[in-house]
Amino acid sequence: MNFGLKARALVEILPERKGAENNVTPFARGRLSVAVRAGDATARFSRIHLLGAMRAVGPAGDDILPRSRKTQAVVAYLCLVHGERVSRSRLAGMIWDRVGETQARDSLRHALNELERTGGLRLDSDRDTVRLDVSSCWVDAFESPEASDQLLDGLDEISPTFDQWLLGERTRFENRWQAKLEKELDDLVVGEATAELRAAAARRLLNFLPTHEPAVRAAMKAFADLGDPAQAAREFERFRQVTATNLGIQPSEKTMGLYSAIRMASQVRAVRPTNTTRRTLDAAFAAIPERLDIGAGADLTPDRGHERGASIAVLPLQDLSGDSRTYVAQGLVENLVEALSRVPNLFVSSRLSAAVFRNQDRLPQEIGEALGVRYLILGSLRTSGNRLRLGLELTDTASGLPLGTWRFEEESDDLLEVQDRLTDAVLRSIAPHFRAAELQRVRIKRPEVYGAYDFFLRARESMHSPERAVFESAQALFEAAIARDARYATALAWLAYWHVMRIGQGWSPDRTRDSEAAERFAQRAIDCDSLEPMAFAVRGHVAAYLNKNFDLAFDCFGKALEINPNNPRAWLWNAATHAWLGEGDSAVKKIEQAMALAPFDPLTFAYSGIASMAYLADRQYERAVEFALRCKRDNPG
Repeated sequence: MNFGLKARALVEILPERKGAENNVTPFARGRLSVAVRAGDATARFSRIHLLGAMRAVGPAGDDILPRSRKTQAVVAYLCLVHGERVSRSRLAGMIWDRVGETQARDSLRHALNELERTGGLRLDSDRDTVRLDVSSCWVDAFESPEASDQLLDGLDEISPTFDQWLLGERTRFENRWQAKLEKELDDLVVGEATAELRAAAARRLLNFLPTHEPAVRAAMKAFADLGDPAQAAREFERFRQVTATNLGIQPSEKTMGLYSAIRMASQVRAVRPTNTTRRTLDAAFAAIPERLDIGAGADLTPDRGHERGASIAVLPLQDLSGDSRTYVAQGLVENLVEALSRVPNLFVSSRLSAAVFRNQDRLPQEIGEALGVRYLILGSLRTSGNRLRLGLELTDTASGLPLGTWRFEEESDDLLEVQDRLTDAVLRSIAPHFRAAELQRVRIKRPEVYGAYDFFLRARESMHSPERAVFESAQALFEAAIARDARYATALAWLAYWHVMRIGQGWSPDRTRDSEAAERFAQRAIDCDSLEPMAFAVRGHVAAYLNKNFDLAFDCFGKALEINPNNPRAWLWNAATHAWLGEGDSAVKKIEQAMALAPFDPLTFAYSGIASMAYLADRQYERAVEFALRCKRDNPG
């Protein structure tokens, strides 16, 4: 589904916030009618959206946005001068600055005539000036200061003069909004507000500016106060990734120091901090002086309710071969994660989330806290001809010490047998109470031809791209995998999901055809392998999202989770279905489990979008808005 559009709609229908003084320009609210300010659906007014891609909706719900980009620029300018009269010569010269004055005024006149014909915008013009009657319309840039989209995104390159004006408006808008959110967070911290309020305010600021370092520190400290150091670690890891990707830098010493202090405190499990521990924490916080930082007396003792039982993550194997078989290591990890996931009472972090830590020199304690797991499996793989050498280590993230190591050397044709032996060895180490018979029950069927698996992995990675062309290319790759193995259930299930996403993203040229294909491939996956959890999960999603058959959906989700209680997408789509039915409490519980299983999934916007709907159904409106904005940020397309 198009979670970006769903999130945008959610932000629009929730009660609008006050505070027009923090918007793009000072705006006289008295000029808006009472009906417009209150959002009265029966009022005869137009809605003009200047945040993100420009949109204009007439009183009857029709699209009244002019097709000409320069006419759109006229509307934008008239809106952002908040109803003041504008000289025709000035407006024409700004937008048509590459032609003569007479031609520019003629072009402006044609543009104004086009606007008059829409019937949704009221213009007051004379020979020399023009103004927009803003009392008859609602403009999101004035009324929704928490929308995180760029002002007039995509309306660049109208003319050099207009572009310069637009840059200034964007800067003023962003500065005012950032100042508002910073003040809100600062007031909550200084006023010693509850940790829940501080966390929500910090994440609102991070939704707007993901690289805002004081905000991430405030969020980390709020979650530490809530007794959830794992979530604090995840906020840090997300920030670390964003700054590395967008700015090419690492977090500051202050942020690293806070992270270390929280990690140190999180190792105190069962009792309140001793005087020695408290002095250590006081010293750590004293070294991080800043107004948004909490004081030295903060309670960072974790709540035992957040601790998990047996929990594990399998990190990407270090491939030492350097040959063309680059997917062998990835395939081994995938198989091991899937096998472990089917063991009852064992929490297994998703492969995609663990993959975030590929090629990172990080302490086991740090990775364990970020993923919320007690154990890590890490190792290396080397292939030479038809020989495969595999080394694995099982590490306890609490102590950082290895619990066991294994070395295997096998013919690469025996990869499935190696996988079974690996899984058996790991289970004997971390969960001795599991019987060997349980392992036999959960063994996984994988395609014997690894060329099919290569195609499958490439296709799934293409699905993660926000670019339509890359996304569309996944179909041919999935079909190539299935052509090599017609009973490849996992590839069939993901191809079904590809058709569902194509519909949800608004990219389907024929919704009915894609819907039928999704249902057909999901059922084929089940027919090919009745123990493939993704097949049942996506079949349930098709039933709920496309066909509104909720009974069948819940039956499929139940079967998927019976096979693999750690399948994040089964939990994700189960949560969505409960949210659509208005069952907020169940939806929230299930989406929280889904996000815990896949905290760094490449399709994180899908989790945020469904989380937004779950919190909306549960009437937790602040959290609903928070996750809706996060979804829009992660999926701007």
